[in-house]
Amino acid sequence: MGAVDLGGAKKKKGGGRRPSKRVKIRIDMTPMVDVAFLLLIFFMVTTVFRRPQALEITIPSEKAEAEVPEMNVFQIRVNDAGKTFWNIGLEDPQAIETTELHTVVAQYRQDNPALAAVIKIDRKAPYHLMVDVLDEVTIGNLDRYSLAPFTEEDAFAITGGEGEGGTS
Repeated sequence: MGAVDLGGAKKKKGGGRRPSKRVKIRIDMTPMVDVAFLLLIFFMVTTVFRRPQALEITIPSEKAEAEVPEMNVFQIRVNDAGKTFWNIGLEDPQAIETTELHTVVAQYRQDNPALAAVIKIDRKAPYHLMVDVLDEVTIGNLDRYSLAPFTEEDAFAITGGEGEGGTS
């Protein structure tokens, strides 16, 4: 641990003044280093690493085509300005906040168990909006959805023919 050396200075031959004794303190750091490494090892062994969160998307084969009636299609569109629109079948798209989407999805999912979503997001829209829309669809308990390209027809449908709605 620690040690104190009380040995004095060597005596000189002859007269004169006698030198004072110096106290030398020596601290042994070995136990402190041992404790530090033991703590480091303890925290390394007991730490649980967070697994990376991944979004799993099952991609069907190119030959797989399914006919879905228009009344079973819940369309979600996001334009380049980040505004979200939804409609079922051939109805006119309605604007909605992305955070409110799950309530509408859950309501229609409850009424129609065969409901499937088609999600169309403009290429210029921020990426996080796609993740937010997918999260809202999942929260709304809709497990059947597909991603489709955002076309000029979609831009025309959500703007009602007024100006540009953004295209990819």
